[in-house]
Amino acid sequence: MTTYNASSIKGDVQNIDRLADGLIEIQLVGHEHRYQVRVDRSGAAPRLVEMRIVSPDDSADIGPITVRQIPVRRLAESAAKFEAYGDGAFTTIAEIDDPTLILRPERSPGGRGNKRDDAHYRQVALLLMTARENGASPREYVAAHAQASKPTVDKWIAEAKRRGFLRRDWATATANQDDNESAAK
Repeated sequence: MTTYNASSIKGDVQNIDRLADGLIEIQLVGHEHRYQVRVDRSGAAPRLVEMRIVSPDDSADIGPITVRQIPVRRLAESAAKFEAYGDGAFTTIAEIDDPTLILRPERSPGGRGNKRDDAHYRQVALLLMTARENGASPREYVAAHAQASKPTVDKWIAEAKRRGFLRRDWATATANQDDNESAAK
C-alpha cells in the first residue's frame, strides 16, 4: 500500500493499493468513495477498462452526482503510474523500460546555437509517448530526463512535430489511430 501526503488538495491520490483480485484501489483526497480500477496500458494513453465505486461504510450514497464527479483520467493515470512503478516499488519510468536509450546521442557541450539532430527529436517523441503511456506528465518527464526547462521541451516538441517524429495530436491520439494511419501509408 502506498500512502501519500495527507495535506494534499482535493482530488489528489491519498492511498493506492493492489487488491487480491488484481484491481487497483485508489482513494482520493476529498472523495467519500474508493475506486477500484483495472487499467489498460497497451494504447497510447492509459484507459480504464473496469471500475467499481465502493462506499466506505455503506452510508455514502452513489448517485448521479457521484458518478459525474469521477475523475476518470486521473484514476487511469494514477493506476498506470502505480503499475509502471512496480506496484509502488521505488523505481522510475526510465528504470522500467526506456526505449530511447539506444537513440540517445552523446551529450554535446551545449550552449547557444547547439544544433540537435534527428536522433534527439526521435528520442524526445519516444520519451513523451513512454511517459504518457505510463501515466506520467510527459513534459515534466522529458524536462527531468533531459535536464531541460519546460519552455525548451516545448520547443523540442514543436520541432519533433515539424520533422515528423511526433503526430500533431500526439497528446490525444490512440494506438489504434497510429496503427490505422501506418497501415494506410
